Amino acid sequence: MAQHLNRRVILSERATGLPTPKLFSIVEDDVPSPSVGEVLLNNIYVTADPGMKGWISMARNYASVETGTTMHSFSVGVVVESKHPNVAEGDVVAANTGWAEYAVADPERQTFRKVDPEAAPLSTALGVLGINGFTAYFGLLSVGQPKPGDTVVVSTAAGAVGSAVGQIAKIKGCRTVGIAGGPEKIALCTEIFGFDAAIDYKATGDLDAAIRAACPEGIDVYFDNVGGETLDIVLGQVNLHGRVVICGTAATDAWIPQPSGLRPERNLLVNRIKMEGVLTFDFADRYNEAHADLSEWLRDGNIRYREDIVDGLENAPAALAGLYEGRNMGRQLIRVRPDPFL
Repeated sequence: MAQHLNRRVILSERATGLPTPKLFSIVEDDVPSPSVGEVLLNNIYVTADPGMKGWISMARNYASVETGTTMHSFSVGVVVESKHPNVAEGDVVAANTGWAEYAVADPERQTFRKVDPEAAPLSTALGVLGINGFTAYFGLLSVGQPKPGDTVVVSTAAGAVGSAVGQIAKIKGCRTVGIAGGPEKIALCTEIFGFDAAIDYKATGDLDAAIRAACPEGIDVYFDNVGGETLDIVLGQVNLHGRVVICGTAATDAWIPQPSGLRPERNLLVNRIKMEGVLTFDFADRYNEAHADLSEWLRDGNIRYREDIVDGLENAPAALAGLYEGRNMGRQLIRVRPDPFL
């Protein structure tokens, strides 16, 4: 392809607390060239993910971004040059290429899948039909293992993962209770995503009592995206043989030094509760299964979604910071360039 300049957002400084825009810098250099077996993507959308707090933290984590390198993120874009036998120029793919206009991807060594832009809006490949939907699907069904009639409680219930969890639980015949912050998000939970009840943690002075009122028969499955005090409270209400899915730790600003709080072992012992973390990458060989079910539910109107899209790669750091302030109203995406499929 003709040589162009490429804009990227790099991590300049590791975080000791919540991410702020000052930790990042924008650089401009030549578009990279793919080697044999690789492809070059021109990204259309990239993501801002709650998990990025851990990726750039100085604390030990399942994924890490080194300073001076492109900030990791999921992306969807068009192949503009291919040196892979099974990928053609013009293919639309979702990958994890980072905050960049152009990026090289290796289909054999990283998250990479082709996307049909005619089947659903392209942005959904990074949300309900992508990493968020897959996380909700496997976290709830494989780890949480809900049964019809179970009470399922979800934190950050208006978010991209939480809202999908609640709706999948309803499809499976469960009663769903969401925890979210603010009246707008509570309305999303009950009016759009179909939760049976929703608790505004910002408006209640006694979260323990509010959860007990909403869950009079206790909690069978808790899908946790926040950890911290909310997890402490919920554990005291989980039923015998209940399941707790640990998906995120948004309530903790930093892990150095290690925070302290209530101890879970007594609740886990007495009620024989199973608590397990979920990373969707562990289920990569089953993505097609999740995509097929989620696509059907989306077509049938059984799953709805919301997106919060900002324009311009330069606004990605601010969009990320906004996640931890609760400013987003749906899956947080950054539109790198105009979407040619709209």
